[in-house]
Amino acid sequence: MDHQQYQKIRVLILLLVATIVATAIIVNNLYLAFAGVLIGMLFLLVAKQKFKQAIVDERVISIAGRASQVTYVVVTTLLACLGLFFTLSAKTHNSPYLESIGVVFCYVALLLVTIYSLSYHYFNKKYGADE
Repeated sequence: MDHQQYQKIRVLILLLVATIVATAIIVNNLYLAFAGVLIGMLFLLVAKQKFKQAIVDERVISIAGRASQVTYVVVTTLLACLGLFFTLSAKTHNSPYLESIGVVFCYVALLLVTIYSLSYHYFNKKYGADE
């Protein structure tokens, strides 16, 4: 089974589960919904076991790492700059909504930096750093 067949099977299983759950909601039967989800999970497990995983080489992993780094830097910088811009422009325009949006953007940028730091230290220790 190749990746395209596996994706089609996953979509069909998803449609089956969605149909069973929708029917269960219509007839107000919680057991039917639970059974449908359980059967769908079992079908997905069987399909995943039959699917032969594609071999990923180091180049693909390196490209993905670089792409995620660039995305992180661009998004974090953009959010921080927009947050600063909205916060400062709210002071001149006397708009509490702009200030709220700016503060939220700044907190999201701070959250991204925190998650990056924590995950960097975790993976650094996990993969054998000497620190």
